[in-house]
This record gives sequence, C-alpha cells and structure tokens, in this order.
Amino acid sequence: ININNNSSYMTGYSAAPNTNQSIYYGDNGIGNAVTQSYNTPTGSLASTTGNITGIYDMSGGSHECVAGYSKNIEEKSDFSDSELSTYSSYFDKYPDNSNIASYQNRILGDATGEMGPFYRYLDKDGGRRHHNAWYADYSYFIDSTVPWFRRGGDNVNGVLAGQFYFIRDTGSGGSNISSRLVLSPT
Repeated sequence: ININNNSSYMTGYSAAPNTNQSIYYGDNGIGNAVTQSYNTPTGSLASTTGNITGIYDMSGGSHECVAGYSKNIEEKSDFSDSELSTYSSYFDKYPDNSNIASYQNRILGDATGEMGPFYRYLDKDGGRRHHNAWYADYSYFIDSTVPWFRRGGDNVNGVLAGQFYFIRDTGSGGSNISSRLVLSPT
C-alpha cells in the first residue's frame, strides 16, 4: 500500500512514483509531481485493494489514535475519569509497567504482538528504530510517559509508515492526528 504523502492531510492520495519514500522524512507535498489523488492510476495504489474501491490512508496521511492505553495513567490523555469509566469496555488496557519494547504485553488481536519478531536497526537516514517483521513498519510499544497508541504513520514518515505501523503517544490531539472508525462483530 503506497503512502499518502499529501501534506494537506487530504484523504485518498498516494506518493507519486518519482518521490523518495525510502527514508524518514519522505517527500511530501500537495502538487501532482509529489502526490496524486485516488482517481488516478497512481492514487489508487494507496488503497487496500490497489484499485479505486479500497480503503485509503492505512499508510501515511495522518496518525490515527486508537483506543489502547496503559492503565493508571489516564491523566495523560484529555479524557476525564468519568469518560474513561463510561467507555472503558471499548479500550484495550495495558500493564502500567510497559515500555517501548514490551511487545509481550500485547492483547490478542491488537496487532502489536502478532507482528513480531521485532528488530532495532539503523535506517538509511542514520536513525536507530524499532521495526516489526511485517513490512518493517515502525513499531514502538506504549510506556508510562506516552501511554496511548497511534497507527499508520504520517505523510512525512516515508519508509516507516504503513498499515502495520504503531507508536506510542500522549493521547492529546494535534493537526496531524485523526481517528478511524472500526466495525467489529459482537
């Protein structure tokens, strides 16, 4: 799945073929020379099906916050105690002793532990980062200082972004953070 490298956070875009996405900070922007929309042959390569009918923005675009956090540190987010209590059945809660490499603390089905083994190596840009075995997407588990998960990557993440990308986050909002509705059977 091609990265959505549209710097205006427009959904349904794909990196143009001549852009460099092999490093972190990959090329991003808004012109056709850098990013192309869903209704072009290149744009549709950013969908999950590789054609115009798929789901877009699974790689790049904006980070997506997901409902997974470390317990006992709810104050890091903008949720109140009553909101967390009301909606707690929708959240995955991880042990408060988690750290950036606590992949063993995964919750079955959360798409963190399933992507192992995990490796830490030097990237082309000189940064040493954690990657998973599924397409080498960036993978950092939550910890006590950044207890929430983000998924997918951002339009500048280049080689690090992807459908299996996950990192830790404070849980606060930002211009490069969105959310994704997920429907699952009960």
